[in-house]
Amino acid sequence: MWRQFVLTSLCVVALAGIAQANGRAPGTSTINFRQGAEQHIAAGMTFGLLYSDDGGATWQWSCEDAVGYGGMYDPDYAYTSTGALFATTFDGVKVNRDGCTFAPTSLEPAPPAVKFFSVIAQGPDGAIYAAAADPMDAKIYKSTDNGMTFPVAAAAGQLNDWYQSLEVAPSNASVIYVSGYRIKAGQPKVFLLFKSTNGGASYAPLPVTDFATMPNSTIDIVGIDPANPNLVYARVTLEDNSISDAIYRSTDGGQSWTRILGKQASIAFLVRKTGELVAATQAFGTVHSTNTGTTWTDVAGAPHINCLAENSAGEVWACTQNYGSPQVPSDDFGIMKSTNLTTWTGVVKYQDIQEPRPCAAGTPQKDQCDAVLWCGLCSQLGCTANRDCAAAGDGGPGVDQTVVQKPPKGCCETGGEGVPGLLAIGIAVGMVMLRRPRRTRC
Repeated sequence: MWRQFVLTSLCVVALAGIAQANGRAPGTSTINFRQGAEQHIAAGMTFGLLYSDDGGATWQWSCEDAVGYGGMYDPDYAYTSTGALFATTFDGVKVNRDGCTFAPTSLEPAPPAVKFFSVIAQGPDGAIYAAAADPMDAKIYKSTDNGMTFPVAAAAGQLNDWYQSLEVAPSNASVIYVSGYRIKAGQPKVFLLFKSTNGGASYAPLPVTDFATMPNSTIDIVGIDPANPNLVYARVTLEDNSISDAIYRSTDGGQSWTRILGKQASIAFLVRKTGELVAATQAFGTVHSTNTGTTWTDVAGAPHINCLAENSAGEVWACTQNYGSPQVPSDDFGIMKSTNLTTWTGVVKYQDIQEPRPCAAGTPQKDQCDAVLWCGLCSQLGCTANRDCAAAGDGGPGVDQTVVQKPPKGCCETGGEGVPGLLAIGIAVGMVMLRRPRRTRC
């Protein structure tokens, strides 16, 4: 049933445009730093994946085809110290080790089988965990050799369970928290929490009775204290079944939970390496706490945020609004960063993406992203293609070949650099579906 739903959804949404990402406004969904070499960054977009190898000074683009997914789906990524970038896809976990090709791992079944992995995470010891959410598999797999093999596997739940989030304690690689849910025909949705204290060899259930949930809700593990593996934070999405999120705290390793924050919006949440908490929204501001969420203080002047990440230098990076909309003003950048939550610096404008990631002929990155889609993407985003698109015929069937530079003042801008007219409708429609269709992991 779930496999059929996933594949049907993929077929339906695959018919939409490039930068609008199947009806969604162009936006940033995840920010991932390479362990131990954080000048290398992979940022998930609603229109593919951006790479920077110089700390965010310049950016290159890969399309969805190069990663191996499509539709209104945002992959989960893990970026290891060796430079391997792992991604969850509709047919297993894939890995990019050469900068160009996302190749199968042992977690991708042989065709025509399909196995979906919902989340992937990396522990402080470098171990990689991938959770299968598939009618034929409900195991959480572990690799200790940079994803070459996944010899450890344990089922936290049952077949057909959906794993929503997976987090490893920063201070104790043996402690892992997993959330999810179970849906059976004619029965209420069952919310699930699990914990492993032996590095993923086995998982034990945790109580969920302290959470206030509705049928549309999910429970996400969104952070673990950097020094205390028993101090953990969870988010209940759509706690009112409509628009509101809430943050909960457990001080006893998930045995009991206390609601510490609520917003009438989707909450992006970060536990900083100092233990400070940051909770951000796109339209209702950002708050922070230095006492594990007992009290919260407004962050004045924060941008409009839908995801958060922190690097080892203590910089907070945020997914922000490159173009904006009538509901959410533009920040003029798709990613911004701050060291003190007071002053924010722009990192990337979509209009300044330099080029497709250069790869050899015969790869999807070269043959599809570069040769077919790049000119169309630049036409929509307003970036400079640095090629004669009309002469080359790039962009694919039905894609506008014109390379759009900065739109004139008063044309169709919503702030800063403005947004090409083709995207104005997409942004208006996209804001109706402001919420992420799945968990986005930073």
